[in-house]
Amino acid sequence: MNVQAPLIPKYYQIYEELLAMIRRGDFGEGDRFPSDTELVKTFTVSRGTIREAVKLLIQQGYLVREQGKGTFVTYQKITQDSDKLIGFTELMAQNGIKASAKIIEQKVVEPAPNIRQVMNLSEGQKVVRIVRVRYGDKEPLIIERSFFLLSLFEPIMNMDLENNSIFELIYKHTTTRLGFAVQRIEAIVAGQSESKLLKIDLGTPLLLMKRFIQTNNGTYFQYSEDVYRSDRITFTTKTVPYEEHHDSLGLPLDLMKND
Repeated sequence: MNVQAPLIPKYYQIYEELLAMIRRGDFGEGDRFPSDTELVKTFTVSRGTIREAVKLLIQQGYLVREQGKGTFVTYQKITQDSDKLIGFTELMAQNGIKASAKIIEQKVVEPAPNIRQVMNLSEGQKVVRIVRVRYGDKEPLIIERSFFLLSLFEPIMNMDLENNSIFELIYKHTTTRLGFAVQRIEAIVAGQSESKLLKIDLGTPLLLMKRFIQTNNGTYFQYSEDVYRSDRITFTTKTVPYEEHHDSLGLPLDLMKND
């Protein structure tokens, strides 16, 4: 009995061909990628088929689409170690990229009940709400939506937060020292706000990092919900050896010692 192999969708065939072109260097980092119209003519298929192929390349970080400019090759991702607390400015410096920021909002507010709860705040304690777009070589990469404990943040309140790292300012101008952080990463898609601020299409896959940062004496210093361009930034994590968190009953049968 002959079993017919499943047909590979046309858009996926085109995706593989375009990916091969990128990998062998037909396009360099930052080069403008052919438009959907140009690709339709090249492959003689529908615009919908091309869009599906290009969407895969964007989702996997090989291309980036900038509103009003076009689509560009960008397959060298910025890697961040999720096990280490690192500021955006330092991360960009490690990758040879110039960091900058634009403040969208900065004001002292009474924390909402959920913020008060997650930061373990007492009645009367206020926070500084800051929304910044972070840029790498003038390209929008992250939206930071942060809440800082006012009593700790106040010494740097009026400093230049667009051209400086908040962490560096805290260490330079205050006695506050940062301690443990807990970071949780979720997958989301771009809504209207993210589309506008990051200059990406609606529905573009993004990463949401919820971060809690304490000082070295256990006081909550910051809670943030930062949105990352998943086509430009990726996260790595390091695990402990399997045996360190499994007893013998949790080991695969072929790893269990014979009595």
